[in-house]
Amino acid sequence: MERIVIGSDPSGFGLKEAVKRHLTERGFEIADVGTLSLDAPVMYYDVGARLGQAIADGTFQRGIVICGTGMGVNLMVNRFPGVLCGLCESVFSVQKARAVNNINVLAMGGWFQGPELGCAMADAFLDTPWLDGLDEETQQVVREGYRRTKEVEAEHRK
Repeated sequence: MERIVIGSDPSGFGLKEAVKRHLTERGFEIADVGTLSLDAPVMYYDVGARLGQAIADGTFQRGIVICGTGMGVNLMVNRFPGVLCGLCESVFSVQKARAVNNINVLAMGGWFQGPELGCAMADAFLDTPWLDGLDEETQQVVREGYRRTKEVEAEHRK
């Protein structure tokens, strides 16, 4: 089963723990980059950097990152090459972010998603393949967009 890296700051800790339990029950191997305890908080920028580096260096293919709004970790994680993090608020937005944008990191907000919705969003992230449900013409447009995204990333990461 696929290995997933997960992390949160203190504001996302409860949601992270629920998602981690859920995915472990599904059979995924989970690596947690913090916050591991509310007694030892890890701030959003450090969690984002840890998770982003784990994706960028190829240790993990996909990750889930959570802070209060999801925005801080999203901004930090997206600074790393090879990371396509999407800040999502619903199962539908996750499915579209996977199918159209091929995100490899899901960002969520612990202040906005409860455990049940967060687990459903994690499932959608892990279960929705790229190009899922798109007609052939749309797939061609999306593939070109993905190619162009990688091209721009390479141009600006020199």
